[in-house]
Amino acid sequence: MLKYFKSNNIIVQTIVVLAITGLMWAPSFAHPRTSPVAGGGSLFYWLTGALSPTLSNVIAIVLMLAEGVLLTSILYRHKLIGQGSLLPLLFYVIAMSAGRPALTPVLLGSLFLLLATRQLLLTSTLLSIGLDKTFGAAACVGLATIICPTLMVFLIPLVISMFNYSLYSWRDWAMLVLGFLAPWIPIETYYWIVDELFYRNYLLLYTLTDFHLNVGGTAMQWAVSVVFLLLLLCGILRVIGMSRNRSINFNKNIATLLLFTIGSVALAGYNGLFPVATADYAIPLAGCITYLFIEVGSSGLGRQSSNLWYNILFIVLILFFALSNWYMPLA
Repeated sequence: MLKYFKSNNIIVQTIVVLAITGLMWAPSFAHPRTSPVAGGGSLFYWLTGALSPTLSNVIAIVLMLAEGVLLTSILYRHKLIGQGSLLPLLFYVIAMSAGRPALTPVLLGSLFLLLATRQLLLTSTLLSIGLDKTFGAAACVGLATIICPTLMVFLIPLVISMFNYSLYSWRDWAMLVLGFLAPWIPIETYYWIVDELFYRNYLLLYTLTDFHLNVGGTAMQWAVSVVFLLLLLCGILRVIGMSRNRSINFNKNIATLLLFTIGSVALAGYNGLFPVATADYAIPLAGCITYLFIEVGSSGLGRQSSNLWYNILFIVLILFFALSNWYMPLA
């Protein structure tokens, strides 16, 4: 199966991705959630509160696939992987679908995190840094935090990325602050008009300070969590090894993707870390795991590989993740 994901056979790859999506989401359609997913901001509930469980799942699948395609296109555009492979989309779908998949604040907020990443990576291809790219990246992170307040932790990789791209000018930092505040200004103004400013900000502060560590869960949940973390660690080590003897722009772009791991781990801490918090670090996880199964040459184009063990490992992992949700508890 791996050979199809290292070639230009888009049809077969798409069929595999859709089949795995169906397998992992089938339990959610058979037993849809009857209560809304916690952890979102007011905007998330305004957008999703009136949706039926089935429609909510359909929208979640479409959104998840669109985000996976966006992530894959970002990696293509900046030559971080070769064209023709949908491995990032595959692993993004698996990470977002593990456990009890649904339309969650993290899933919706991840769309804006991907758009922020796209804006940041565009800075490496410009002859002169555009202030609009800095503003746009910060505004996307601001929108993500409105939808899911705990995504505030991604301010850390955003700020570090400013140094990564040598954005030291006070104008760049001013655009960063203004961009992040831009989505919040109309929201805070609305709360002030309806006299809910104190109450909403109190809930926001409570959410941002509510750390907890979940050490419960079934054996299957722990197995999925541990396997994902091992793959993420191996992927990070592989990416770091690949960065040797590469161009400065390539290494800067890789560093930006790795920085999102910092925010992802912090986000997983908000949500309990274990078990099955893979959606929290789906973006860096999908990018890093891709490099475990595809070789990237100096031109960024993938090569064919006949390694039997890699193919066996790939098939076993895909089947394990595709079927794992059938053995997860519904709660």
